[in-house]
Order: sequence, then structure tokens, then C-alpha cells
Amino acid sequence: MKKDQRPVVFYYDEVKKEWVQIDGGKVDVNKITVEVNHFTKFAVMAVSKEEEQSGSVQPIFSDISGHWAESDIKKAAQSGIVIGYENGTFKPNSIVTRAEFVVMLMKALKPQEEAVRPTFTDSAKIGTWAQQAVGQAVQLGIVKGYPDGSFRPDAEITRAEMAVMIIKALALELGDNTVTSFVDDAEIPGWAKGQVAVLKNLGLISGKGNNEFAPNDKATRAEAVTILLKMITQKSK
Repeated sequence: MKKDQRPVVFYYDEVKKEWVQIDGGKVDVNKITVEVNHFTKFAVMAVSKEEEQSGSVQPIFSDISGHWAESDIKKAAQSGIVIGYENGTFKPNSIVTRAEFVVMLMKALKPQEEAVRPTFTDSAKIGTWAQQAVGQAVQLGIVKGYPDGSFRPDAEITRAEMAVMIIKALALELGDNTVTSFVDDAEIPGWAKGQVAVLKNLGLISGKGNNEFAPNDKATRAEAVTILLKMITQKSK
């Protein structure tokens, strides 16, 4: 936090899709407390006098300084796509579950469709915090589950699975080219190769290390944020 900034608590207004400052609050060393009368998403943000007047705020995350996705993480937080943890961290390198990614995806898309009631064999395992998002994703045809009828909300999402969901969210045509330029192209499963090829050509995804896509690697929170912001930009074209 910069010298001219002070920590302020905000809540996320789901209707207006924006962060709203909570007046008051007491700061005691590294802890800030406020009184609230409703449950929602809260975040601590660093705000200067100039930012308070302009309405531009910067989220405080204690563990993203210097991270390769620092800028994208801040943008995603400002847009209400993601929030940090109660201890002020974002955990950019933590793995994202399927339910968590769907929630992020729906917050990025802001769909108007009503959520349908998921009929997966393990629907009871979908947390209340993710049920609406999963229901909307089902309604939009973005998620269908596994062949056994399950959704597996707590399973860690792979980069290949994430690519497929992004393509469905953008409603992009796959075309005839199902070969990518990644060195591990042969390892990309057939059900995701066309999607990966399209995203690669559009510049929405990039490789790891020696130009590997690593389809079976688990996606991190930072990777999820980055591709979601690129998706929003692509969707606006």
C-alpha cells in the first residue's frame, strides 16, 4: 500500500456489479473492522483521497506483488470476477476447482439467463455459493458434466477443461484445423484439441516453458483470471 493510501472495506453489489465503500471502520495495526448488517462479498482495498473522489480503487492482496499476473488480478478484482481471502491474500498459484472456475466464468459473463436446477448425479455436492453459477452455465450449454452424469465440483480443473468452457462461453466455431503449434500437441485430448487450437490462434492462451500447453496440468487462480479477462476482450469485439 502506498503512503497516500488507506485501507477501506468494500462490499460487492451484485445488482450494480460494482464494489461499494463501507463508511467507517477501525484500523488496529494490521486489522480493520467494520459493522455490517448483511452478508455478501467483502474486500479490503487501498484507497487514496484522489481515488476516493474518482471512484477508482485498487484491491489489496498481500501476495501478488511482482507476480506475472498482478495487473490482471487487480483488474479482475475491480470487475468483481474474483475476491481475495479473509487474510488479505489472493493465492495466485493455488489450483482452481471446477465449481470455482464456473463461478468466476459466470461473474465475467454476467448472464441474464435464469439458472436451471442442475441434475448431475452429484448435484448435492455443489456448494450453495456455486449453485446459481453452475445452473446458469448448464442453461448456457457451457457445462454438461462427465459421461457418468457427475459434475465433480471439487475436482481441480485442467487447462484442457478450462479451454473447452471458454470456447463454449464465446460460442466460437472450431473450424477444420485441429492441430496446434504446441510441442505437446499429441497429448491434448481429442475433445479439447479443436478448442485449444482456436484459443491459441486468437492469442487467448499461451504455452508453458518450451511452448508446451500441458493440457492435464491443473489451472491456477492466476491462469484462470488471465484467460477470463482475455475472454471478455474477445467477446467485446
